[in-house]
Amino acid sequence: MTIRRGRPPARPRAARAAPGTARVLAAYLAAAFVLLAVVFALRPAKGPAPATPTWDYQRETVALEGGGTLNAYARWAVGTTASMTRGSIERQRDVHRLSPLDFLAGQPAATALAGWRERHRLPLEGATLAAVTALAAWGTLRRRPGRAWLVALFTVVGLTLLVTHPQTATTLAAKAGTEVPNLILRAGATADPSESVATAGAGGVATGGSSAAEAVQRTIATRYWAAFVEEPLSRLQTGTTVLATAPPAAKPGVLRSLRARVTAVGDWAVGRRGPERAVIVTLALVYVLPFALVLVALAMLASCAQTLVWLLALAGPLVAPLAVDPRHRRAVLHWWLVPLTAAVALLATTALAALVVIRAAELTHAADAYIGMLLAGSTAPLLAAALAIRHLRHARPPRPHALPSPRSARQPAKPAILRGGAA
Repeated sequence: MTIRRGRPPARPRAARAAPGTARVLAAYLAAAFVLLAVVFALRPAKGPAPATPTWDYQRETVALEGGGTLNAYARWAVGTTASMTRGSIERQRDVHRLSPLDFLAGQPAATALAGWRERHRLPLEGATLAAVTALAAWGTLRRRPGRAWLVALFTVVGLTLLVTHPQTATTLAAKAGTEVPNLILRAGATADPSESVATAGAGGVATGGSSAAEAVQRTIATRYWAAFVEEPLSRLQTGTTVLATAPPAAKPGVLRSLRARVTAVGDWAVGRRGPERAVIVTLALVYVLPFALVLVALAMLASCAQTLVWLLALAGPLVAPLAVDPRHRRAVLHWWLVPLTAAVALLATTALAALVVIRAAELTHAADAYIGMLLAGSTAPLLAAALAIRHLRHARPPRPHALPSPRSARQPAKPAILRGGAA
């Protein structure tokens, strides 16, 4: 037996498994959400957003005449419906035209970095040349084989590209986050059964110089707005959907003409159909609420995915050189390339889900149109049906109680006869 002094050898610890792709993507998305919240809080948007053409829903005037409680409720409900519909359209529109982090912080930071680079141009060029020369000499003259010097050299080159072309780098990273939803929008327009959407996307460039994706999105947003705001508003003012097809600028003239010719339209316009107005606007509000919330949630998720794509794409020139060394390839694949691909896939999924939600909203609106058509004339059928159901429920005879089973009936106790006497 040999006695050795000192501590016993430590047991080898099992290597921890790397987190899965879903967990890494969830952590990255949470970090992107926190970063967006901090940027929105510390640096709100001060400059104007990129110029975009004015769509029809931005020219619409949502107003109702009439006094009383029911008409006041109708005005509030139709204003809320228009606000939610407009907000969901604008959030989806922002997803297709700009990356939020690039708009809030990326472009100002790139402009500031470009100015700083111009002021320190000569020292930066000298330091870059000295670093490249030193790394090349170190890799050539060193005796031990390895690629650390090559990784450092490519990293310096990538950092030089980011410093010398910051605005180009941020623009390309932001374009990667906006082109994916536009591509899904153009692809989804070809599968839509509506000829208007397919025609808008087939021309390539729409009127006014807008792209095909913007033309398709404008057509879809116009149909969505007309279904949940224009048609209910037209029924509130005229009892029919005749104003939904008129241009926004021509609607006041059409309404005045109808009021002068048709007496029933005048009754609707001045607010004499308060109960019918309340029913119509309640149906419109109930139908638009879940779809607007889902579209806003999808837009928020797409914004986080765009932020993640922007950050990972911008970090590409610094992270990709690590793949030259075989020891770091798995880490680069697990922590950069796979999350970038997953973020792009998530962005495409949210864009496709938004199209599906808008299409489902249009199909669901058909039920609203039929119910509104039935209740547009009077609420008497609804009251009559409610009274009839109530009368039938109270006039129904009560159900008879179940008869007791003969076996379960209590039998009279028989006297027990015992030997030696009776009990």
